[in-house]
Amino acid sequence: MKKQCKRITILLSAAFLVFFCSAALLFAAEPISIGFTADFSGSNAASGMQASPVVELVVKQINASGGINGRPINLVALDNGSDSAKATGNLILFKDKYRCKAVIANSTSGVAMVLKAWAEKNHIPVIAVNPQSDKLWVKSGKAWFFRVETPASPRVDAVLAKVKKLGYTKIAFEGSTLAWGTDTLATLKEKAPAYGMKLVSEVLVEPKTKDLTIQAKKLKDSGAQAVICAEYDAETVGLARAMKNIGWNPYVIHTSAANLMNALALADPAMMAGWETIQQIDPHKPQVQNTWSKTKEYTGKAPLENEEGPRAMDGINLLVSALKLSGNSDNSTAIRDAFYKIKDYERVLGKAGGKGGFTEGKNHLLDVQDLVIYTVKGGKLLPAK
Repeated sequence: MKKQCKRITILLSAAFLVFFCSAALLFAAEPISIGFTADFSGSNAASGMQASPVVELVVKQINASGGINGRPINLVALDNGSDSAKATGNLILFKDKYRCKAVIANSTSGVAMVLKAWAEKNHIPVIAVNPQSDKLWVKSGKAWFFRVETPASPRVDAVLAKVKKLGYTKIAFEGSTLAWGTDTLATLKEKAPAYGMKLVSEVLVEPKTKDLTIQAKKLKDSGAQAVICAEYDAETVGLARAMKNIGWNPYVIHTSAANLMNALALADPAMMAGWETIQQIDPHKPQVQNTWSKTKEYTGKAPLENEEGPRAMDGINLLVSALKLSGNSDNSTAIRDAFYKIKDYERVLGKAGGKGGFTEGKNHLLDVQDLVIYTVKGGKLLPAK
């Protein structure tokens, strides 16, 4: 009996030793460093500050559940200030100091172009949440740069289809001087004739411009029936205020629901009543509601119910999926290739049932059929009739 008890004690001790060593190895596992460059300041700060908690909460959840194959994620977050030079400095730190194997970004299109060039040169994958420029579209082969956001071209098609449905033929454009605005304008000029429309006026506005009265008068004097806007939140407010002050109330459609929603939170939404926009989310979709509720639980305050959180959720979830599918999270090429292996991921953005990641020739997530027109009513975005 004593021998049997001694044997059991030895076996239990051995089992405990194995468990202890395994646990020690788990918690001593080398982290997987992931860079996160975001607009915590600058012209796109409203976007970055909404995306950040979503990325953080997902990383914390992953680490709490054991990480990626037992390895925790070390999220290295740096502010790019909506500035290409700052973003470049962040990328250098990600590679040389923190040894990051992939990067997630919240940035303007201009900054994203720097990210794309760096990713292609250094062979480190970058997934961006929100840039729209068509210049970021990799139309052949495998990309090193991916994005959640729908490019400018499908957005312009959706906008022009709606304007045509309303019977307007004279259109004007107001947008940012940054890449998103200039690229949207170029696409608009290219596509408008096919929809039977004439671009009668255009204005580009520098970031942080507060008074857009001169620009609004120019658009009004052109005889435009509709205005297409590709602008950031503060400048969107400036345009709305200027149009109100000169007594001009044309049909306005914004190419970014997120920026329009942010603008509604910055000023009297009545100035933008009746404006429309392109939305990438179904607010009633369970994944969207879940994103907003998790963000509220994490931050302690209700987020704006717009695209910002859901876009960030798709971005970080797709990156985590790629890390898991790569087979080697220390190999940046394997991580890049894994983005093309994502098949069953159910997207937060887009219509219900949309699944998967990226395909060669399409380094963005959604297309024109996933977009829905929404209108500003009572200070909120509601599905347009």
